[in-house]
Amino acid sequence: MSQILNLLKPIQSGIEYVVIFLYNNVIANYGVVIILLTIIVRLVLTPLTLTQTKSMARMQRLQPQLQDLQKKYKDDKQKLQQETMDFYKKNNVNPMAGCLPLLLQLPVFFALFQALRSPSQIVTNVLGTPYIPVYMPGSILNFLANIPNPNFNFLWMDLNARDPYYILVILMVVTMFISTKMTSTDPKQKLITYAMPLIFGVISWSMPSGILVYWTTTNIWSIGQQWLVNKYVKKESRKEDEKAKEVIQAKKEENAATVAIQDNIKRKKKRKKR
Repeated sequence: MSQILNLLKPIQSGIEYVVIFLYNNVIANYGVVIILLTIIVRLVLTPLTLTQTKSMARMQRLQPQLQDLQKKYKDDKQKLQQETMDFYKKNNVNPMAGCLPLLLQLPVFFALFQALRSPSQIVTNVLGTPYIPVYMPGSILNFLANIPNPNFNFLWMDLNARDPYYILVILMVVTMFISTKMTSTDPKQKLITYAMPLIFGVISWSMPSGILVYWTTTNIWSIGQQWLVNKYVKKESRKEDEKAKEVIQAKKEENAATVAIQDNIKRKKKRKKR
């Protein structure tokens, strides 16, 4: 575990430098800073997100053809797998493209978790420690309690502690469900759509509120992103339908012209015989 934390240390330091820059130069509110940090992370991942968006859009458009393959080779799993991979290659689709932005966010997620749990001097030199020790007055320092540092407060929460009312947990689960449902294109994944938000809800039950602020903001961003994907898919589907109609109409006109030419040839032959 210590080795993983050491690997995440540079990422944690980078995150903390960004946090302090935003705190000093944009807004002195730690919760808003985490939201801004989330937006910055998503913007940095925009090139990958665009690739993911296009891949997801193509996957959605190709779902009917994939379902036809699944029906055709339902009794031959090996053949189905081979045909599916050939189908992806032919249509230039990478089914794993949607996972890459998520995988790249995981180190940020864990580094932020560590930064909230044990902030380094980069943060504490500006905001102070998450908890301020209180001692009895007098010559001998007798420890009384730790008071939460108000610099880490956001709305009703201490960002270093769990949400006392679990409002953010519920909001995270709801936004994750909406995001997962919007991105799911396979009916067989229906169980995952319902199970994943519940599993993560249980995991996040005792997490620091700051992590849930990051997570919920990410889910809301994903919902907006997927809404744009769905809009793009509908637009592209309409274009493909129009092209298909034009092709069909062109074939009809070509067939009609061929028939007309053949009829004209037949009439000429009949005239010659007369």
